[in-house]
Amino acid sequence: MIALDFSVFLGRFHPLLVHLPIGFLILALLMEWIQNKKQAGTWKHIISLTWMLGAISAIIAALCGWLLANTGIYPENELFWHRWLGISLAIIASLGWFIKKEPSKYKKSIRNSISFLVMTLLLLEGHLGGNITHGAGYLAEYAPKPLNQLFFTSTQHNSAPDLSQKDSVLVFENMVLPILESKCFACHNDETQRGGLNMEDITLLFDGGENGPIINSGIPLESELFKRVTLPSKNSKFMPPRGEPLTYDEIQVIEWWIDQGAEINKLISDLTVTEKIKPVVKRVYKLDLEPKPWYETVSLKQVDSLLLNNLRDEGFIIKSLGSENSFLDIAFTGNSLNIEKLSKLVDVKEYITWLSLAGTNVEDEWVSVISEFPNLTRLELQKTSVSDDSVQFLRELEHLESLNLYGTNVTDSCLSVIRDFPELKRVYLWNSKVSFDRARALQEGNPDLEVEIGVSFK
Repeated sequence: MIALDFSVFLGRFHPLLVHLPIGFLILALLMEWIQNKKQAGTWKHIISLTWMLGAISAIIAALCGWLLANTGIYPENELFWHRWLGISLAIIASLGWFIKKEPSKYKKSIRNSISFLVMTLLLLEGHLGGNITHGAGYLAEYAPKPLNQLFFTSTQHNSAPDLSQKDSVLVFENMVLPILESKCFACHNDETQRGGLNMEDITLLFDGGENGPIINSGIPLESELFKRVTLPSKNSKFMPPRGEPLTYDEIQVIEWWIDQGAEINKLISDLTVTEKIKPVVKRVYKLDLEPKPWYETVSLKQVDSLLLNNLRDEGFIIKSLGSENSFLDIAFTGNSLNIEKLSKLVDVKEYITWLSLAGTNVEDEWVSVISEFPNLTRLELQKTSVSDDSVQFLRELEHLESLNLYGTNVTDSCLSVIRDFPELKRVYLWNSKVSFDRARALQEGNPDLEVEIGVSFK
């Protein structure tokens, strides 16, 4: 344990020592260039000494870097090229020192090749080291846009896929797994298993690592996975140790998934979507979990404009619900309505979702036509003479959400039908013949139904 701690101690000198070979070798190359320009050989010994210091410091920096890499705090896939190019730089710098001691013994092409190789390795190593320390997008982050587009490719990785168009969202596969892939797999995969933990294999993920399981289903605060990603970033056990930490939203998703039982095959519809997680899911995954009106869940082709013009000629007022929605809001006013006119709505029955016959001379028998409108969600019959018989016709409307019977002749007898509407959310009954006590009983027996009787039940 003492030896391990000491190797970590030495390894942490790498970020400090790594600047020495960079400085010495660049200085040696610069002095060589100036000497060649002046055609003078007076700097031979100082150039040789600088190459020696560069080679020795490169060897020491590479050694410390190797020890630092073995601590496991850096993803192995990011280390490979940085590690071996660093060793190559130390070897070639040592070879360069050997050649530069007696440059006259070697062809100019050999001397220049060594210099070019060293300079190239310095640039590559510096870039790779910067990526590991600061992130892959560090160099390009504030570059002017034209320069960025010309020389850099986007390195931003969004672990959250857009799920707005998915009919069935698997919580683990579509929401949790991308987070683990982005932030955890680099150190915990089939090939590299830091702490004995393999998160790439689902079975092994739940088995855990050297210290046992990392997921305690239903209890996030007792799950090592959740605890590690919520530790202070300076804590030695904080995960991930390098690179971008989990965002607040990603942590919320992990916590919610564990709290819901950490199942891998559950749909989001199978779980309790808490008020805390709803805005996260909407913001990150573009998935709106709020209940939608029926007309927003159905897609229809555009209705024939000729049919709409014919209905307008009959006195109907027609509005579209939006440029991307083919459903119609249709109204009729006045006392010139008849069964023939109303029956013409059957031609566009699939498209009618809002219908207002408020204040018209509609009769009970005519309402049977309305019962044929399969996508009707809002019906306004206020201030008409309809009675309980009309409500009986309307029981066929499976998606009706709002029913206005204000000022009509409906009585307590219609309440049993109203109670059985599967999607009804609001009914207006004031100034009708429905009694206050029966309306209150309807409200109390159906907490999801808002019954408007003209006074508060509270």
